[in-house]
Amino acid sequence: MAETKKSSKFFTPGWIQVVVAFVVAIVTQGFGIYHFGMLKVPMTEALGAQPAEVALGFSIYALAAGFASLVVGDVINKIKLRGSMLCSAVLFSGGFLILGLMTEIWQVYVAYVVMGIGSALGGMVILSGIPNNWFNKRRGIATAIIWSAMFPGSLVVGQIIPAATASGNWQMAPFALAGIAFVVLIVGAFLLKWQPQEVGLLPDGMTEEEAAAQAEAAGAAKLVGLTRGEALKTTTFWFIAIAFALIGIGEQGPFQNFPAYIVGNGFDLAVAGAFMSAISLSGVVGKLASGVIIDAVGPRIAYCILNSLAVVGLVLIIFVGDNIVLLFASSILFGVALSSSAVCFSTATAMYLGPKHFGAIYGFVFLGKPICDAIGVPLVAAISGTALGFSGAFGICAVFVAGSTISMFMVRKNKKLVQMEEEAAKELQAEVAAQ
Repeated sequence: MAETKKSSKFFTPGWIQVVVAFVVAIVTQGFGIYHFGMLKVPMTEALGAQPAEVALGFSIYALAAGFASLVVGDVINKIKLRGSMLCSAVLFSGGFLILGLMTEIWQVYVAYVVMGIGSALGGMVILSGIPNNWFNKRRGIATAIIWSAMFPGSLVVGQIIPAATASGNWQMAPFALAGIAFVVLIVGAFLLKWQPQEVGLLPDGMTEEEAAAQAEAAGAAKLVGLTRGEALKTTTFWFIAIAFALIGIGEQGPFQNFPAYIVGNGFDLAVAGAFMSAISLSGVVGKLASGVIIDAVGPRIAYCILNSLAVVGLVLIIFVGDNIVLLFASSILFGVALSSSAVCFSTATAMYLGPKHFGAIYGFVFLGKPICDAIGVPLVAAISGTALGFSGAFGICAVFVAGSTISMFMVRKNKKLVQMEEEAAKELQAEVAAQ
């Protein structure tokens, strides 16, 4: 291990990494998630296609990003974090360029395959791995700050796309987003470091003496953890993965269908837009709150608390759909839990399975989420058109959220990891005593 520097209570290098990752997340997550809904209308009109045909593009994007995430850990091992980020810059921005040039529907699908792979190479696994590798005590709030970047990302998209569309040249929007994404990801490639040990540091700015005093800190300092093969054989992994998958239906299913529900209750699109903005802003508060709670009591309890609120919020939305005040109040409960999963599951993976092979493991943990995202949105839309209506659809989603919460509650730190951490602490204590 390289010589470590003196302990820093604030750990400035770690927070610099968080700031850089935050800016990268504005692009790969904020642009990636929020651009589609706003580009869908002009793309549909330009192609003369059916809305459902264009909508398939988002499902393709989610699935491409999910499956590509499986190999991100291996990519980092072979060509380093910088190589992965450079590939992301080319592919993610390239996907936007294809959208700006497309003239047929199949080109939209190609664009979203390319963009999805680019998003994975600079997205979920890396943006979750940076805070979990660089922090131990503060990994919850560090992760939450990074994932709060989706909100400013939505604001940037919300300015660029309407302006380009109003000018009569909507293609300029994906070109502009491509340019911003390329610059940010190239710069990020040269500033981000996968692990503090690469530059002679330890998580949280710890000294070896401080790490030796606590088994978990020693495990982070020594980079212990289960391999991907070992993790796949544990109940810890499967409870986390199942919980992450179930929330894809329970969370994104209703979220993407709320505007149709609100308009169906007699309100206009302006009210629907304000409702979605309220949820998005509440999501920022929820992410930050989840980080604080995680650092206090761990990701398992934090997730159970926040997603119990989501269940209550969904149930209330079913019964107060015609009351605008109560509807917005209910949206806050749902919004606070929205996307807290990205914070809770990444920290749970590092904390309960170990940080050493985080990239390789987390790609598999994450896989179920985009698959269920792709299922949940059309599933809710389909159920809403039956006799069950939106009330039945949202009620089913509440059951999925509850199931996800129960699965996460069952998660416990793997016993083999506990042994690894204890052995790492003994090794560090022996090294410190010998100095």
